Amino acid sequence: MSTISKMNPIYERIPALYRERDAAQGYPLRALLQLIQDQAEILHTDIRQLWDDFFIETCQPWVIPYIGDLVSNNLLYDASRIKPSATATELFRDLTGPDLLPDMAVRIRADVAKTIYYRRRKGTLPMLEELARDVTGWPAHAVEFFRLLGWTQNLNHLRFEAEDGIDLRDVEKVERLNGAFDVGSHTVDVRDPAQSEGWHNIPNIGFFLWRLQSYPLIGVPARPAGQPWQYHFSPLGNPAPLFNAWRREGDASGLAGERHVPGPLRPAFFFDDLECYRRQGPPRLDVTDLYGPIDQGGSFYIERNGSGVDPAIDPTAPPHVFQPQIVCRRLNPWPAAQPTGQLIAVDVEHGRIAVGDGFGDATTSLDVFYHYGFSADLGGGPYERGKWVIAPSLEPRRLYVQQDSPPLGVFPSIGAALTEWTNQLKPNTVITILDNRTYAELLDIEPGDDAWLAIEAANGVRPHIRPDGGRIRISGTHPDATVTLNGLLVEGGVEVEGDCGTLPLIHTTLVPGRALDEAGQPVTTDPSVRVTDTSGGVDINTHFELQAAFSILGPVRMPEHSQKLYLLDCIVDGIGTTAIAATGTTDQPVPVAILERTTIFGQSFFRSIDLATEVIFAGTVTAEERHQGCVRFSFVPHGSRTPRRYRCQPDFEIATALRKAKDRAKAEGITLLPSDLDDIRAEIRACLVPTFTARDYGLPGYAQLRMTSPVQIRTGAEDGSEMGVFSHLQQPQREANLRIRLDEYLPFGLRPGIIFVT
Repeated sequence: MSTISKMNPIYERIPALYRERDAAQGYPLRALLQLIQDQAEILHTDIRQLWDDFFIETCQPWVIPYIGDLVSNNLLYDASRIKPSATATELFRDLTGPDLLPDMAVRIRADVAKTIYYRRRKGTLPMLEELARDVTGWPAHAVEFFRLLGWTQNLNHLRFEAEDGIDLRDVEKVERLNGAFDVGSHTVDVRDPAQSEGWHNIPNIGFFLWRLQSYPLIGVPARPAGQPWQYHFSPLGNPAPLFNAWRREGDASGLAGERHVPGPLRPAFFFDDLECYRRQGPPRLDVTDLYGPIDQGGSFYIERNGSGVDPAIDPTAPPHVFQPQIVCRRLNPWPAAQPTGQLIAVDVEHGRIAVGDGFGDATTSLDVFYHYGFSADLGGGPYERGKWVIAPSLEPRRLYVQQDSPPLGVFPSIGAALTEWTNQLKPNTVITILDNRTYAELLDIEPGDDAWLAIEAANGVRPHIRPDGGRIRISGTHPDATVTLNGLLVEGGVEVEGDCGTLPLIHTTLVPGRALDEAGQPVTTDPSVRVTDTSGGVDINTHFELQAAFSILGPVRMPEHSQKLYLLDCIVDGIGTTAIAATGTTDQPVPVAILERTTIFGQSFFRSIDLATEVIFAGTVTAEERHQGCVRFSFVPHGSRTPRRYRCQPDFEIATALRKAKDRAKAEGITLLPSDLDDIRAEIRACLVPTFTARDYGLPGYAQLRMTSPVQIRTGAEDGSEMGVFSHLQQPQREANLRIRLDEYLPFGLRPGIIFVT
């Protein structure tokens, strides 16, 4: 009876006599009342939703514009209204989901909710800074440029913030010149405010924005360098500037300071932070504004031999006898001799560490906690990937790996987990790595027949895999098997030497060049993915598919006779060679490809392209079969051979320019020569090319489009965002939304300047 009551409250309320008679006749009354109950529940749900729709926090998405209209909110661009491609959702059905779309930074619900809040503070600088931060999702700092103008002082109205000049011996202030936190006085600039000019004028308000994000890494073993006392923060051993942690709270006036934005740490800023700590009277804390445990708000921290290193040997010492333990030094190039004393020197600009000779014991381990910078949640990284992990509903065998002090049932290495997986006869298994440690071991995997194996990082961590021989080897004849790598940073490549079915690479980095040297350059041009094409003269991997999503790869080599190549929101870096080609070649095609929102550095060769949308081909692309498929909203260099193109650059711009030139010539009665048309084509091809902040993997601005890139590329995607791998960030729309809001909230007569710092 309790089950019936839950299913049908109406039936529960009728007298027991009628329920007994109903049971004797096969429950016809219950069936009738169930239909009535179902309709009543629909009506009740609708009434409850109508009440929820009165409030912006709980209303349905279609109601948001109507609530916004009630408060005269000028609606912004809403990325959630445009349904993006669902290729990833269809391809990776074994992931948690429910959808695999990246989170959008632009949320109009919050904007409508804060409309009245903004208007009550309209025109104040802290409010404008908060508005810029909320609307764009980027860290922001607002500056009234008139305060930085050089003034002739009036004794009746002194402006102490207007300096006559700047002390060139004050390195910290000099380093801030012409930046977001500049404090020097400037002459007037009457040009309109822009990215790098027209700043300092009375009506100008500057909005400095940081596009790069800072990502925290916890408990990473520092990479040893050439000498026993030399270390790198980056586990790859490459130059990696440290980034500040993003602290959303501003100072007492409500404005963000330099310690609140996720920019690269300046050496002078770090040095000044340590000096301020030294000048403090005892008792001091065990942390500074920048140096300290990340869970306590620090930007970076160091542990030596398992114990944290404090900023000073004795934090209670007076300033005149203060002995620092953490010091700021330039370590590029490395000093000739080891630092003297009980100290650790840190180069925040290059991510280097030098341990002094004054410690009483040898340095057996050095663990670092720090922030690094990058444009998006892409490749292996310690960001939120909860919906990208293997779904628990599949109920696979789960094995866990933790390097240091693993609890009972957790393995200390990936190899140990693979051995256990083999002993269990290789069932469908997920090996989950729980920490950010470096795993340097032999990884030779032979999957089971018609089974799958996933090696994935736990959500929020980024383990560093350093396989012996510089490769993860997949062997054996198992054409229906799947081996998945998810959330990993792999200092090496993946070589499929046997016959395999599918290789999904999800939020994974296969370091271009397989490893980096101390200058950050790749040590080899070997491919990141190499798939064997024949064995004993017989074609193998005929059913093979490479499925990469939100990943960073070096060159790809796979057989022409394999099944398909998927690249979704990826970077493929040819590191000076061909980016994509058949196994053992540099100019033969891979099989059918589907490419979405991807940036490819280097030439690429395909048998056919089913679809390429919002792709930047930074090298010529060749498709042998061009009678089917489509390339759309992409940059395709001159000399490429592809299927039909739709609104691709520079072709689309050339066609537009030729049409205008012909119309103008017709109106003026002029005859255009073929050489005139060729000149137009050549001029557009020369200037309409993508440029990047950095093209070397490991740099924070890797593959990020410069702000000076042609607008046709920066806004050339189908939804008006940029082409290439960072299309999902919706950066042009976020900038446009800010301009819309500034038109509404900026006081009359003031002119905004939007300036991107990173």
